[in-house]
Amino acid sequence: MVEFHPFAMVFDNSETAAELRVQYPYFHTPEPLVFDVQGSYADREAQVMRKVEYEWEHSLGDIVNAMVAAGLHVDFLHEFPYSTFSMFPSLMEKCSDGMWRLKEVDGSIPLLFSIKASK
Repeated sequence: MVEFHPFAMVFDNSETAAELRVQYPYFHTPEPLVFDVQGSYADREAQVMRKVEYEWEHSLGDIVNAMVAAGLHVDFLHEFPYSTFSMFPSLMEKCSDGMWRLKEVDGSIPLLFSIKASK
């Protein structure tokens, strides 16, 4: 499984964010976060039918513990300081390897993680 790192999801990701600023909770909450949306994370200009999005955040511990509770053995967990898209539009740059990295603090926070688990 490869997914956006839950820690990266706490920051303001608006088009106008000028710095990394905590805006959302890291830990799971009973009520979802509610967002008005235009497009998708893959294409902000895409035409979408639904204009509201509901999200529940889950910490990295929630994810790993759910796998363990399901009887899976965690083979590895890796974290990466880059993303496959511009998560923070005004704060990132696309690099020669095709990945997006934070301009000012590259390498300082995880943006993606991968985990492999088996029965």
